[in-house]
Order: sequence, then C-alpha cells, then structure tokens
Amino acid sequence: MKSIFKASLILAVMGAFLFSCAPLDKDDYKLGDPVNESLLSFTSSPSASSPNIIVLKNTSSTAGVALWDLGNGSTAKGDEVTVSYPFKGEYTIAMSLYTPGGSATISKVVSIANDDYGLLDTPGFNALTGGANATDGKTWVFARYTYGHFGVGDINAAPEVNGPAWWQCDPKGKEGCSLYDNEYTFIQKGTKLIWKNQGYIYTNENGMNHLGMGGTANPAVGDFDVPYTPADNLTFSLDEDNMTLTLSGNAFFGFYTGDSVYRIIRLTEHEMYVWCGSAAEPGNAWYFILVPKDELKEPEPEPVNPPDPKPDPEEAWFRPNAETNLLRSSFDYESWFSGADWGGGLEPGISIKNNITITVPDGIGGGEWMGQFKIRTHIPAAARERFDFCCNIAATNPGTATVKMTAADDPADDEFFYNGNVAVEGSTLFEAADHMLNKDTESILLVFDFGRFPAGTVITLSDLCLQKHIPLSEKPAVVNLWPAANVFTTQWFSGPDWSGGLSAEVTMLEGNGFELTVPEGIGGSEWMGQFALHTDILLQASHEYEFSCVMTATADSQYTMKLTNDPEDDSKVSFYDNAMTMKNGTVKVRKVGFKPESQDSEATMLIFDFGRTPAGTKITVTDIVLQEYVY
Repeated sequence: MKSIFKASLILAVMGAFLFSCAPLDKDDYKLGDPVNESLLSFTSSPSASSPNIIVLKNTSSTAGVALWDLGNGSTAKGDEVTVSYPFKGEYTIAMSLYTPGGSATISKVVSIANDDYGLLDTPGFNALTGGANATDGKTWVFARYTYGHFGVGDINAAPEVNGPAWWQCDPKGKEGCSLYDNEYTFIQKGTKLIWKNQGYIYTNENGMNHLGMGGTANPAVGDFDVPYTPADNLTFSLDEDNMTLTLSGNAFFGFYTGDSVYRIIRLTEHEMYVWCGSAAEPGNAWYFILVPKDELKEPEPEPVNPPDPKPDPEEAWFRPNAETNLLRSSFDYESWFSGADWGGGLEPGISIKNNITITVPDGIGGGEWMGQFKIRTHIPAAARERFDFCCNIAATNPGTATVKMTAADDPADDEFFYNGNVAVEGSTLFEAADHMLNKDTESILLVFDFGRFPAGTVITLSDLCLQKHIPLSEKPAVVNLWPAANVFTTQWFSGPDWSGGLSAEVTMLEGNGFELTVPEGIGGSEWMGQFALHTDILLQASHEYEFSCVMTATADSQYTMKLTNDPEDDSKVSFYDNAMTMKNGTVKVRKVGFKPESQDSEATMLIFDFGRTPAGTKITVTDIVLQEYVY
C-alpha cells in the first residue's frame, strides 16, 4: 500500500509539473515563432564577494528555458546562475535558450585575472588534497588491508547501493602484483596530480587488449602486470555537486578499465571510495578504496586466547589421538608441482616430522591441480563402507586448497569419497564426515592440491584423522538446542533487478526442517534468494558449537549459509560460507568449532541464500542440529 501511495504521489507531482509549463503551450498546437541568436543575450558580472565568482543572467528578448555550459566542465540551468572559477584563465560560457519555436545558442569569453584558492576551501577538496596549506599535496594508496578495497559488480544494478556484488578482494589479496605500487598525490594549487607506479599497472586480459599493450601474466594473483608510464603534467577535477573525480591524461587508479571518471561513494580525510564503468568490459563497474599513505598500517592481529583446557575423553570422537584414527600407522607420499605449462618438474620443500610441511616452489602455475601432494594410506575400504576424515590446514598466505579422498587403485580417477575446495586463511579445520565409495579399494588415497597458493607459502598439515564413521548417536551426550527453539521465518527473493517481489513456496516440516521451491524469475546471483530462520537460541561467545543438517535438492548449484546474531553486522557472525555445494540428491552439511564472533548471540538466525539455484529446484532441509561442539 505504501508503494502504491508513493507511486501515486510521484505521478501527481509530475502532472502538476507538466501543467505548470502551460505558458509554453499553445492551444492550437502550433510551434512558436522561430528563435535565433539575435534574440539572445546574457550578462556576466563579478559578485560582490569575489571577482572569481561570476553571476550570469539571461537578458534575452524572448522567453525560454536557459541552459548553460560554464566552460569549466560543468553545466547549469536557470535565468540566473552563480559560478565559481578558482583558477585564472579564459572561460568560454555558452547559453542555450529553448523555446516552443526551437533553440539557439550564444557564447562569450570571461577572463579571470587571478587564482583564488579560497574557493577550493570545501570539504571535498580539503579531504582530497589536504587543503591549500598542504603545498606538497596528499598521497593516496590502495587500502590493501581492507576487505573489498578492489572489486567488481553490475553497472546496471545501482552501483552506489549494491556495490561490488560479483567479487570483492580479500585483505592483501593482490599482494605480489603492481596494483599496490601505485601512489596518487593530489595538490590543491593548480589541481595537480602526481602518479607514481614503479613502471607498471595491473589489469585483466580484456583491459590489456583494450589498452593495446602487452603484459606479463602474474601467477601469484592472476591477470597481468603491464609496463606503463603515466603522462606528464597530470591534473584532476573534482565536481562536488555531481560527486565525480576526473583524472586528466587518461590516468586511472592502478587497474586499467579505459575510464578516467570516477563516481564518488565516500570521500573523507581518511578514505576515498569510488567506482567507474569499464570501456574494456561494458556492463562492469569496478570499485576502489584508497587511504592516505601515511595512514596505511597493517592491523595488529587479534590476540588469540588459548581455549580452556579440556581433558581428553577415553573414547574421543574425531580426534587424531583417538584409538579409532587409522592414520596412526605409516603411509607413503608423493608430489607433483607444475608451472603454467602443466609440464611438472617443480620441487616443493617437504618435511614430515610431527606434522607435514610443504613449501610451494617458485614458478607455480597458479591453477588448481598444479600443486598436488598425495598420501597413500594403505588403508583398505570395502564398497559402501563409510569413513570420516579431518585435518588442520595452516598457511602463511591465504589461498584455496583442494582436498580429495579417493581410491589409490582407480586409474580413471572417477571414484572418490570427497572432492572439494577449502578456503585457508591462517589455520583452518577441515572435516569430511560420513563418506563412502561404491566399490572396494586396496588403499584410500588422500590428495591435497596447493597450486593456487603463492610461491613461498608454507603449508602445514596437522591433526590428520581417518576413521571408520562414528554416527552421531555414539558421540558423547549433548543437547540439540534447535528442537526446543521458537522459530519463525522470513524470505526475500528477487529477479536480476534486485527489486524483490518474488515468493518461494515454503512448507515447515514437523520437527526441525523445511521444504522450499525456488521461484520462477530468480536472478541468479548471491543474496537474491534469502530464506531466514529466526530463533531465540542463545550462543555464548565463550563456547564452541557445531551445526549439521541433511539437505536434499533436485538440482546442482552453490548456495550460502550464515549463522549470525545480526545479518547486517559481520562482526556478529558465528559462521558464514558462500561457496557451499548443493548436489542433485542428498548431502550432509556440518560446521564445527565455531562461536559468536565478538559477543553472545541472543537471538540466533540461520540464513540460507538460494539466489544461484535454478528456478523450480525443490530443496528439503531436515535433521537440523545446533549444539555444543564435542571434541
């Protein structure tokens, strides 16, 4: 009802505006008398406050609507316009008068004798340049320690609102390429721009082709470093009315898109957040966050408080030191690391003592399966015999690992217990429980791939545990918090225009689950298919928890799952994973060892996002378990 009222109000206002133009209309619907330059005139007079502030007045002998080209890249509308010219020089001002009989244009040159930098004493110019007293200007660099300092989204999806919805760079995610070498100094006097880039810029293949210059592939972070020398005597213009920043000489912020006009989302003395369209990839909007160079500091790592000591139970569940761990016996290993040519031949550093450490060699290709480390366990498995596997993966650089549990005697490599990607940042606990093979094998093979980590990364595998599956019923007694909770649901589904309005068919199942059918018209992007279960479950920040459920679907896709206290505040997330794999069939979902990020979660929300799932897919979620984590 509110939307209908708002639309009606807009139409009423538009109607009033149209009728207010009646003096330009004629009852006989004929055009008015032709207009020519001889009927047009305007005056330009310095204001009383400054000779650099010019008052323009339309003094034409015929009526019409006056539009102005102010000669400084700006435009205006109206019979009287006031414009500031901070810099001396000659400016050609053009006035176009639009009447029922047509339009005409006249122009004149206005001379400004002296600079008046006081006119640049505005919040935007002062934030960008440091002000008139900062004679050396202010230098900005990429906010490399900030999530989303570089990203991309849909230019047609309200960039200022939706931001880089397609991809956002992790902190230091482009370490090792030329992007972070770029520095930009903005000087208020003369609106000078000094761009230092150490001789290179960064771009993707489409950008490199549009630029027309060859570059070097960067295996560490992907895409290309391209030799590039900025033009001399660069300048900039800042339009605070339209919130744009324009760089002269085809200059750009480090990553080439073919556009030098940046739309300002946020500009303060501590941060500049801008986006621009891409001439190299029409439809893309690229986003950049910069900070003053003297404020760029890597945040201190948050202190890690050791967990409360817990005695090991006699029969621990899923623990490396348990009697059930089959990997306590000896095993063999092999490795295959390769450059981008898939020729192999690289030798990683490998050390096996209490843990396994692997150093990614120089020349690594940067693709999946270019850095394989295999463990032949000599543990046999009968057909349909179920196993649990876990390990801890630590890395000195963030990256994505592949973990695969398969049959060592499978020549086609098409039989496996588990195969998936693991995002590693710092130390990551990986678990794959209750998986089986459809045939006998003489030896279970564990395959790790680190081909997408930068060269020099040290990876440590520890706490490896492979055991015959221990069902939930045999774990130590814990209380599932979900069945006793008060639960209500909300949903928001949308097409590609992000306007919402779609509705999923949902049935809540007796017990602790639901059935949901993805509606027609779904947009295909993350967060376009949100279904949230709101509960009154209290999770304490001092405790660790585990979550599991069984999911059955009628199509393959990826989906997002988030357990949080506040969907708008990522500091209150218990866990968040936007790369979960949905299979056509049934899968078991399990998250372990998580806790509320910064404070107790007093009203825990479980959020699913099926925006990337095909329309018509039927999804069933059952057997939801949310309980204390059992080590």
